[in-house]
Amino acid sequence: SQMPKTILVTGATGTVGSQVLQELAVHGGLDLRAAVRDVAKASSLPSGANAVTFDFAKPETWAAALSGVNALFLVAPFTPEGVAQTQSFIRAAADTGVHHIVKLSVIGSVRDLTVGRWHAAMDDTLKASGIAWTILLPTSFMQNFVEGSMPRPDGVIYAPVGNGKVDFLDTRDIAAVAAKALTDPGHNGKEYTLTGPDALTHTEVAAIISQASGRDIRFVDIPEQAAREGMLSAKLPQWLVNALLELSAWTKSGTAHQSTNTVAELLGRPPATFRKFASDYAAAWKG
Repeated sequence: SQMPKTILVTGATGTVGSQVLQELAVHGGLDLRAAVRDVAKASSLPSGANAVTFDFAKPETWAAALSGVNALFLVAPFTPEGVAQTQSFIRAAADTGVHHIVKLSVIGSVRDLTVGRWHAAMDDTLKASGIAWTILLPTSFMQNFVEGSMPRPDGVIYAPVGNGKVDFLDTRDIAAVAAKALTDPGHNGKEYTLTGPDALTHTEVAAIISQASGRDIRFVDIPEQAAREGMLSAKLPQWLVNALLELSAWTKSGTAHQSTNTVAELLGRPPATFRKFASDYAAAWKG
């Protein structure tokens, strides 16, 4: 009888990683490992997933976490030093016999931005590693409106994005694609550009969130300088402020609007609409 496939999920407590674990747990018959910095704090893992101590910044944690692992879902840390750490980790995975890595990257239209350059460097290392790879290239997440771009207590979403349209993607669809790539053959050497079904402005997003939450949510476009000052006064590091403002400018310019049919082709069903997402997450905005 075959041993169950052992899959390590990094970023296991993050939005995408936790949803990938969920999808794989439902799939069943797998030995699932959740990479977490502190095993004692890893409470909300799906049943069947085991927490293992892991930190990109602590290479001494890697060997035990990778021991016996066949496949890996890789979410890189979003920090300036995360690139080199991830490149080293990919090489360590190759040395310990990992067969397949599914990596979360970013959509190609951000290639010239900081975040795009960081991912390109890591993706190139993965492609040169000798490990079979699948690279996911998603656009902006719907879930950002529950976390990063969440409406303020006054119900306003402030962002320097103008009327730029984005084909926002539900991270649960990314997780479903990742789980498929990790468990089905035929995804090696593939790069999948993943987008949602509707191109929406932030004004349209605010209207949908209003409807779902029953609260008056509005979008207010602000100048880039005001956004910069707000983030710096909130003590965000300079590099992060710059990276986030690049992404806002990308949205504002219209280059974020890109539509693919890849999610539907891979999953055999359409990707979630923003309306469906908003209805599922309505409680997040009711506070």
